[in-house]
Amino acid sequence: MTDPPPTITAGISSGPGPAPGPASNGPVGGPQELYREVQPFHQNMIVRVLVPFETVVMLAVMVPLMAASSKPVPWPVFVLLLFVIFGVPLALWWIRLVTIVTDRELIIRFRPFPGRRVPITAIRSAEAIRYHPLASGGWGWRISGTHHRVFNVSGDRGVHAVYGASERDQFLVGSRDADALAEAIELARFAVSKQSGSGEHPLP
Repeated sequence: MTDPPPTITAGISSGPGPAPGPASNGPVGGPQELYREVQPFHQNMIVRVLVPFETVVMLAVMVPLMAASSKPVPWPVFVLLLFVIFGVPLALWWIRLVTIVTDRELIIRFRPFPGRRVPITAIRSAEAIRYHPLASGGWGWRISGTHHRVFNVSGDRGVHAVYGASERDQFLVGSRDADALAEAIELARFAVSKQSGSGEHPLP
């Protein structure tokens, strides 16, 4: 069973009239959700292959050794083995990256790690890019010398967002549809600029 593709759940009209698409499920006057993407860590093919393999190998090696031993296994060692065999795979299956764009902010949740909440008005640019995950340290939540903070679970596509003048005020978030994510951010920025009366994108 494949994961559903990311979708833009509501649009922003570039002219007068109501915005196309369904309304947000939030309260009246609350933020309007434009885009939502949920990416479980197990969508990464390496995780899908290595985690079951690691579990099978650990069971095949440790169970016979424990059965052949004349001494009982100390309970700390037994708990550690259970964690390695079952806890690590379950933890990797539980981790997920959620990216949400509303007309007010860009929200990144990467449980159980710290995420990001950036006001749309603070975003200076958002560009869909292709990157080299192995050169950047792989997948996950990490510090990067190029993008400062990286949030990704698979693939080599994402959005590089800049929201300040400092080199630390930037991040890269992976996406299965980076173009749609960047478009949603730009639509939100355009709507903010129209509300401010400028009629143009906020200047970087």
